[in-house]
Amino acid sequence: MPESDDFDFLIALESGAYDEEKPPPLSEAAHYQSDPYNYIRVLPEHYQFPEHRRKTQPDPYESVRRLAHPLKLHEPDDIRARIQEVEQACPHALAAVRAMAETDLKWLEWGTSGIARPVMLVGPPGCGKSTVARMYYRMLGYEVMTMNVGAMGDPLSLTGTHQTFGDAKPSTIVEYLAATGLANPCIILDEVDKAPTDGRFGSVQNALLQFLDIGECRQFRDAFLNVPVDVSRVRWVLTANDLSTVSEPLKSRCHIIHMDSPDATHAPALAMNIIRQIEQDRNLRPGWFTLDGMERRVLARNFTGDMRALRRMVEIIVDQQVRHWAKC
Repeated sequence: MPESDDFDFLIALESGAYDEEKPPPLSEAAHYQSDPYNYIRVLPEHYQFPEHRRKTQPDPYESVRRLAHPLKLHEPDDIRARIQEVEQACPHALAAVRAMAETDLKWLEWGTSGIARPVMLVGPPGCGKSTVARMYYRMLGYEVMTMNVGAMGDPLSLTGTHQTFGDAKPSTIVEYLAATGLANPCIILDEVDKAPTDGRFGSVQNALLQFLDIGECRQFRDAFLNVPVDVSRVRWVLTANDLSTVSEPLKSRCHIIHMDSPDATHAPALAMNIIRQIEQDRNLRPGWFTLDGMERRVLARNFTGDMRALRRMVEIIVDQQVRHWAKC
């Protein structure tokens, strides 16, 4: 019989719990040392967060302490195939998809992540501007956050608030980098044309300039941290209905794409995309729902180009299918 220690070792080896070829998990810092091209520091190299000593009070730096370590650059896989999937799902928005794809396609050519030019999608309400942006970046595996800045009275949530304020906190953008652990998530800013221009602490559109300018985005100064933060790798998508109310400096920093409302010929593909989303929302297998010929014709006949209205029609069809199954 083997000794007890030897016996335990054999059991562990058999179960896969022990593997002398398998290295221990790497810390974020070790990952950076082993693969520096896919990690970047967003805070100054020697910056240190203040120590939190008052254990009875919340740590004011808790939401951003992860930034003390290098952040990973997300690198999509199967880029061309995924772009093609988005184009098939959004046939009315090919120009928008290709504008967002420019940096990812350059990644294939150069083998390294670059700075993406912000994209501004301009079109009528309900034409699917935010939807196509979310679909593109989620399809390629990016983390995505959507913010409606149309009702944002002041830009303090973007810039961070000075620590002399009673409710001081870091920039929402900086907090999102820390929450995802990624230097290049996608941030969608909806309704930029409706953002107030006379807020107490300045204009939202003006506050965005420092994030979107290629010369300033490496040195965005968070008012709470009071240090420069490198936000240059963030993928920005802005949406607007009326370009005339967007400032010239903001427009000059963006690749502007005009989107038309989809027409009846696009309805079947868009409806199937909505169905896939519904299946995902309800934790169902892809293919659970489908559309027959009559349902497709009804959608095409009643589609007016409004994506929100199309979704409501598709939801009605899906609910009717479920009710029919219950009677069978």
